[in-house]
Amino acid sequence: MALFFASIFGTYAYSFYLGSVWIYNDIHNSTYNRSYSAGDILSCFFGVIFGMFSVGLATPNMKAVTEGKVAGKLAFDIIDRKPHIDQDNNKGKGTVDNIKGAIEFKNVDFYYPSRPDHQVLHNFSFKFEIGKTTAIVGPSGSGKSTIV
Repeated sequence: MALFFASIFGTYAYSFYLGSVWIYNDIHNSTYNRSYSAGDILSCFFGVIFGMFSVGLATPNMKAVTEGKVAGKLAFDIIDRKPHIDQDNNKGKGTVDNIKGAIEFKNVDFYYPSRPDHQVLHNFSFKFEIGKTTAIVGPSGSGKSTIV
């Protein structure tokens, strides 16, 4: 804010200084075909004031614009990143028609790294059979997503 107000007051001082120099030296105003007057200087001064206040009112919105640019860059970084596994590369691909298997957990304990004092899974054992649908239910923070 100090820099903003310093620029406003500096602009005020510069406009009055330059205006007084133009009036004192009888500089010719080619637009009106006469010398500059105090009214010309004040018109210019108020134009600068209104312009600076408009810039001042726009500055709070610059934060939102900057945050949008940062979020957009993060999104484009995700879109443009190269995955470690190239799904379009046919080299090494075989048929996967008759894969059979199950997923089994045996005595799994888990703590979230951000909450090491809160155990999410304690001695969890379960076998997910192939071809069967299994629902995992529980309250928030009970480890459903961790199991998946």
